[in-house]
Amino acid sequence: MGGAGLATALPLPLAAQGDDLVVPNTYQNFKRGTIHSLHPERRIFNIVWEDLGRVKMRAADLVTNYPSLKVGNIVDTQWYDYLDFMIAPKTAQNDTQAKAMLAKGARLQGIPGMQEPIKLWRMDGMVTKVDGNTIYLINASGGRPEEPAPDSGEVIQLPTAQTANGQAAVRSVKVGDQVITVWSQQTAIKATVIR
Repeated sequence: MGGAGLATALPLPLAAQGDDLVVPNTYQNFKRGTIHSLHPERRIFNIVWEDLGRVKMRAADLVTNYPSLKVGNIVDTQWYDYLDFMIAPKTAQNDTQAKAMLAKGARLQGIPGMQEPIKLWRMDGMVTKVDGNTIYLINASGGRPEEPAPDSGEVIQLPTAQTANGQAAVRSVKVGDQVITVWSQQTAIKATVIR
């Protein structure tokens, strides 16, 4: 099967290289949109942008005005999109590494005052399709940070790999490979209410 070639073709995940788990400033976004819904128990909000549609993200501890946000507010949001931290063959070593990454979380580069780590999420499964820098897989983990979580066996389109390592890993993936993936959660660090 294709998985045998995958084991040697993929670059090591960031944690295996001894690097700190960091979301670089180059992945920062600024956009104005409308708050569609709020989930205060998890500090989540859904925001609608004209060009992206509805996007779900977590408000980091730097969003100090989160309790005052309301559905219908138009906000200027400073946020980070999904970032790939691991796209690797399903092995016991990579499983252990992915668990350690999830427990640790990531940090944002050069953002003073942020106390909480950026939450990471994991999704494992068998690759069904590769399209550019995007993998589709049959979910075997139920690991995406949404409620309800995708059912085991559901085909999921993962976010687009953005890092050079992630893109190289996607190029190495073949249909039928079993992979482990770890991503940062979409995270807002500022939400300025316009009206």
